Amino acid sequence: MRIGVDGRVLVHRPTGVARYLKGILDHREPPAEGEEEVRIFVDRKPDEAVQHTLEVAPWPFPGGDPLWRQLALPKALTRSKVDVLYCPFYSIPLRARVPAVVTIHDVSFLAHPEWFRRRSRWAFSLSAPSARRASKILTVSEFSAREIVARMNVPASKIVVTPLGVSPRFFAAPSESERRSLRQWLGCEGPYVLHFGAVHARRHVDLLVAGFARLRHRHRDAKLVICGPDLAPAPDIEAAARDLGVTDALIRKTWVPHEHVVALLHEAGVLAYLSSYEGFGLPALEALAAGAPVVALRRASLPEVLGDTCIWLDSLDADRLGEALGEALRDDVADDLRKRGRRRAQTFTWRRSAESTWPIIRAAAAQGV
Repeated sequence: MRIGVDGRVLVHRPTGVARYLKGILDHREPPAEGEEEVRIFVDRKPDEAVQHTLEVAPWPFPGGDPLWRQLALPKALTRSKVDVLYCPFYSIPLRARVPAVVTIHDVSFLAHPEWFRRRSRWAFSLSAPSARRASKILTVSEFSAREIVARMNVPASKIVVTPLGVSPRFFAAPSESERRSLRQWLGCEGPYVLHFGAVHARRHVDLLVAGFARLRHRHRDAKLVICGPDLAPAPDIEAAARDLGVTDALIRKTWVPHEHVVALLHEAGVLAYLSSYEGFGLPALEALAAGAPVVALRRASLPEVLGDTCIWLDSLDADRLGEALGEALRDDVADDLRKRGRRRAQTFTWRRSAESTWPIIRAAAAQGV
């Protein structure tokens, strides 16, 4: 059997979807019987070495996703004579003449179209026809499965929930030199409150600035570290910090180098994850693995993923958020959250995710178009 994989996310700037695809590729177990070959299709050569063999279907024009998937990928699939295609990022090539399995992580673009620009809404508009055309739909939480059924009008029997995993590297304590390197990169010592992920309207990072301003009255040495790119419509974090008088405490990084990610989470005094709509919430789970206390908004998939391991907010209230951040920084509370969080994170593995993913793809190949 020859399995094609849409691997475009592997050769561009790393994202959560890239971590997801790498996790299930790295933990794929070949079937007990028969031969199996995996061909990973990309739109250009990678800038860095990639562990897996890649097949380049070049795309010379800007704005490759989703045009590359719809126009260039089908031709490459035909040339390579694949038996089935797996796409990890919301859509499939609708003209491809092979059975396909797609992962739809969430349907925030349908639930809240006001959060997305016109070009993004157009790209995501291919998700619903992809869901209907695909042999099976994978998604990462029961919450997302219910949303897909409700908003895409597909039967629940077509959907399989395959939760994400946590890499073992997040459980291992960083070395002293890694900690020093991180602190030098951040330019700070002492405790910090962390936001890790894209700055987007649904993640209420402006509320985090307001909650942090309340916390700062009691923790004068605390810093607020916000790591992630702005995704329009994004709040103006610098303006919010200026208005609230905490500009001197704000550390803003739009991207985190791979070598700093684990130490960033281990060193955090608390991770704030205030998203009102997530399909899973992998950064929060990785923070639990690293032993960072988490304050989270009780919405969407987050209760399903995080369980009883964090301090929950039930409303978007800056005063309550400031109290919760201060509570998480208390040694006794933080120690309890670390123990429960790490136990919870250990139940999410990439091996388990891979074991529930690849049989679905193989079955789709056997079923045919």
